[in-house]
Amino acid sequence: MDRTTVQRLASTLRPLQLLLIAVVVVPLGLFASAAWLNYRWAFEKARAELVRTTDAVHEHALKVFEINELILDRVAERYGEFDEETLARTPDSRTYIKQVAASAPHITSVGFIFADGRIISSNLDLPPGSAHRHEFMSVHRDARDDVLIGELELSSHTNRLRFLIARHKPKAVGDGNSGLIFTSITPDYFQRYYSAAFGPTYAISIVRDDGAILARSPELPDRFVLAPNTGFRRAIAQNADHGDYVGKSAVDGRTRLFSYRKVGDYPLYVAVGIDEATVLEGWRAQIASHLVFGVPATLALIAITLMALRRSASAHAAMRQAASETQRRHQLEASLHQSQKMEAVGQLTGGVAHDFNNLLTAIIGSLEMIMRTDASDVVRKYATAAMRAADRGAHLTQQLLAFSRRQVLRPEIVNVNRLLGEFETLTRRAVGESIEVAFSLDPKVDPCRIDPAQFQSAILNLVVNARDATPAGGRITIETRNTRLTAENGAVELGLNPGRYVMIAVSDTGSGMTPEVRAQAFDPFFTTKEVGKGSGLGLSQVYGFAKQSGGHVTVESEPGQGACIRFYLPSVEAPAPTRSEAALEAPPERRTGSVLIVEDDEAVLDTVRSSLEGFGYHIIVARTAAEALDVLRRDEPIDLLFSDIVMPGGINGIALARRARQLRQDIKILLTSGYAPSPAKEQDKDGFAVLSKPYRQRELAQTIAGMLGERA
Repeated sequence: MDRTTVQRLASTLRPLQLLLIAVVVVPLGLFASAAWLNYRWAFEKARAELVRTTDAVHEHALKVFEINELILDRVAERYGEFDEETLARTPDSRTYIKQVAASAPHITSVGFIFADGRIISSNLDLPPGSAHRHEFMSVHRDARDDVLIGELELSSHTNRLRFLIARHKPKAVGDGNSGLIFTSITPDYFQRYYSAAFGPTYAISIVRDDGAILARSPELPDRFVLAPNTGFRRAIAQNADHGDYVGKSAVDGRTRLFSYRKVGDYPLYVAVGIDEATVLEGWRAQIASHLVFGVPATLALIAITLMALRRSASAHAAMRQAASETQRRHQLEASLHQSQKMEAVGQLTGGVAHDFNNLLTAIIGSLEMIMRTDASDVVRKYATAAMRAADRGAHLTQQLLAFSRRQVLRPEIVNVNRLLGEFETLTRRAVGESIEVAFSLDPKVDPCRIDPAQFQSAILNLVVNARDATPAGGRITIETRNTRLTAENGAVELGLNPGRYVMIAVSDTGSGMTPEVRAQAFDPFFTTKEVGKGSGLGLSQVYGFAKQSGGHVTVESEPGQGACIRFYLPSVEAPAPTRSEAALEAPPERRTGSVLIVEDDEAVLDTVRSSLEGFGYHIIVARTAAEALDVLRRDEPIDLLFSDIVMPGGINGIALARRARQLRQDIKILLTSGYAPSPAKEQDKDGFAVLSKPYRQRELAQTIAGMLGERA
């Protein structure tokens, strides 16, 4: 073999050797880069999920403490000015406190603590003795006493850890002999809730700002106070509202990623942590899944190189197909997780709103009866203030039901121009003086059949979003006009039937949206605002209202060009009636007739019975559907059946109404419900009237009078 041949062979082997080295080195380099990028992505994803979990935990904790504060106020209003001897001689005070305590499942005890440590009128059968000395932190409240939050302590009566939420008895701030009104919560309640709602992945705590831990999941075996040099105390010292940090837990010594958030204006924080080891384990699992494909592919590439790289193209195609399949699987898993989360949150919010509507029905009814008596001006003043607060509570429950798609809509034939005009002042106040608000309303706009309150809430949501998109000032325009949609000009694309529609547009001159943001604008929990400044539910509620009203909503926007949100609502032929406030407020006349009330909630039952008896009706009560059927089978005159839809015992209000019609064909039927689960929607097939909770007693009386043919 001559020198030239040797050189030729060497020159042939050298490129193959270099290619073989490249086949080994390049995949290793790519794998190392991918591992690093996936490492960063795993921690970024963990932090994002941690923030979302912290928001959910914060919302739950805030509601729990607000409910406790409301209960303290209710007890204070009723028995706060009673001294120790008067309370001891008032047996119904303990009965009332037991009822109040039973209305909130997270509360273990409610009562009074006096200066000598004795507990009076508690809902528990406590033996004689003294209470502990409590170290409280104060939450300032304007125009009323501070709220006091105690530390975790071992109850001498139940031998369980608990903490107190208290306030001074009225007109007694600074008087050490006046005593406190208190409620107590055990950390077990929070531990069970967090374990059920979030599983064992997260370590969740409720902590006072002095480091005292009040509740924790996993369970805290004993009391624990975080020292000033711990990660949590250092983090809240730098940012008192919310934030995140990485550190070793002072409780169990495990290194975690933490996110925290202040609970309203209470000296409390919720802190949620996830083990760093858990994040790393997920990252290693993902890298291992890459290795399953990467190692065989790399070996195949080496073999292909040794055989002159004949099969490199097919191996590359196989790798691309595997990556595409992996991405598709991840997308399907994410979609399933989102669907399950929305269903769970919808069921939770719907159930909470239903319970609150029952409470608000009893509260509003009781306040109305107080205001119909010859009460003093002071009592009427406080009753009026309480009624305004109850109305705000009713509005909040409607927002919860709108999100969970279980709201009971009250559609009316209305003119949207009139609705927009009614809250024009509120709209201008909401956006501030730096932004111009213009109304371009077509005076010939057709009437629509919609829920007025939900419509105004949806428009206000859009206006507030437009305001946030124009922080430096600008212009917001609200426009109405008639339009006709056909199969050729948009009806099919919008999923609507061809016909006449009323278009309501809210446009702004703000920053606009990117295509990616625009595509997710109506997704629940999607928001471009900072953490804590937006729930991501506003536009999803707008979308849900439009669809429930038989219409649609669209968004048009480009970066830097502002945005335009358009409502399309079906128009109706009938003219929109004008509302007569005098007619709504006309005092109800005394009436006659026999009404069977079926209600399992004692507070609501007592309120409705007292109110209708005051209007002159003969009242028969039943607490279950079976008891009501026994009454209907008796030979006793009954003109109208008034029943709750959601009933215990296996027979709901719809089934009861159908059986009542079989037993008495001429009986009038009126149903009521705090929300619209599937049974409540079935009433349309039978033609039963439904009155939504919470309702005013005047509204109930007028509805019954109309059904019985009396003059309202």
